Amino acid sequence: MKKSLIILIVISIFLMLFPPLIGDMSKKKASSLDVVEVNQLLSEIEASEAMAVSKSSGPYSFDYTILDTKENVVYSSTSSEADSIVKATKNRDTIRDIYIAGELKGWLIIHNKSNVLEEKVNQYYALMYVISYLAIILLWGGYTVWLYIFVIRPFDKMKEFASAVAAGDLDKPLEMDRKNIFGAFTESFDIMRDELAIAREREYQANVSKRELVAQLSHDIKTPVASIKAMSEVLEAKSQQSGDEFMGTKVKSIGAKADQIDALVNNLFASTLKELEQLEVNAIETESTAIKSLIENADYSSKVKYTEIPSCLIYMDKLRAGQVFTNVIFNSYKYADTDIALTTNMDEEYLYISLADRGGGVPEDELPFIMDKFRRGSNAEGVEGTGLGLNISRNLMQDMQGLIVCENEDGGFKVTLGFRLA
Repeated sequence: MKKSLIILIVISIFLMLFPPLIGDMSKKKASSLDVVEVNQLLSEIEASEAMAVSKSSGPYSFDYTILDTKENVVYSSTSSEADSIVKATKNRDTIRDIYIAGELKGWLIIHNKSNVLEEKVNQYYALMYVISYLAIILLWGGYTVWLYIFVIRPFDKMKEFASAVAAGDLDKPLEMDRKNIFGAFTESFDIMRDELAIAREREYQANVSKRELVAQLSHDIKTPVASIKAMSEVLEAKSQQSGDEFMGTKVKSIGAKADQIDALVNNLFASTLKELEQLEVNAIETESTAIKSLIENADYSSKVKYTEIPSCLIYMDKLRAGQVFTNVIFNSYKYADTDIALTTNMDEEYLYISLADRGGGVPEDELPFIMDKFRRGSNAEGVEGTGLGLNISRNLMQDMQGLIVCENEDGGFKVTLGFRLA
């Protein structure tokens, strides 16, 4: 590309200097006088006593006039030139003396054509300049077109390709043209795209494998946890029969911890299935009275203060709704450990179930992000948790055509669940 540009500049300079160079050469050639011709003409005139020129002589490459000593025109090859020595001198004509038999008989005036020649040369200059500059314009125009086709346009395509790759679009190949300046480079770029696509697919498969492993482990953990829960319930019943309060307290604590483990495993399992797009949510028309039993199952510490739930038909998946209530109540146990007030409300679209504790709530600037994945409040330090509960609850409520709202109210944290009316 640099070589082409240098050649183009050299050609342009040559075309700019060519007209004056040729013009000067033509001017010098045309303005030079043939001395042999002049001497030949002078000899012919001096050989004639009447200073006459025969018709057979010539033709000569110049115009001339013959004057006698009184400056009368004896002969002139043109009618519009100088007819006196003064005029000839003023016109810068060449003046030669005519001697016949050693006596001055007159003068031979060779007319100067420099004015006419200069006009012709100027016209020639103008024409050559026009042709030269047109040639320069065509050259630079052609170079600009070449530059656009083989440099600028391929570069723009590479920019678009790079933007697409940065945005994650690895399916669109980069058009290659070995004629343009980026030919080999674009091929390397496209190979990089293929390698990135392969690497992304491998990463995706690896992540899927890890999530499937987590899902399998979560599922496998649920069985022994359920067994521990069942055995703790049996032992709790026996301790009540025997009146052993110490044993009853310990067994009840074992059952509560089993419930906590079960809730954590459920969250992990649900989150993994959501990422694998295998989490099934089947929201069907359900009596709203079923909500009470779901809350009772989740409230193993009996901290929820009930109110009457309006009777209506809502869209709900009992299994997933139970998981949502478990997450909300379990969070209140961990972070607030106060009584939980249950309130209800209803409009034309939703049945609202609100659960509010008195644990101090969440900093206001963190509320908009509290349901993000792995996000926990800054005041939750020292309390075990994964930051998955509210995120999973939001996903499940959305899948059931419902909604969830988190807010601070009266010195505590309030979660409102909206179930869509059927």
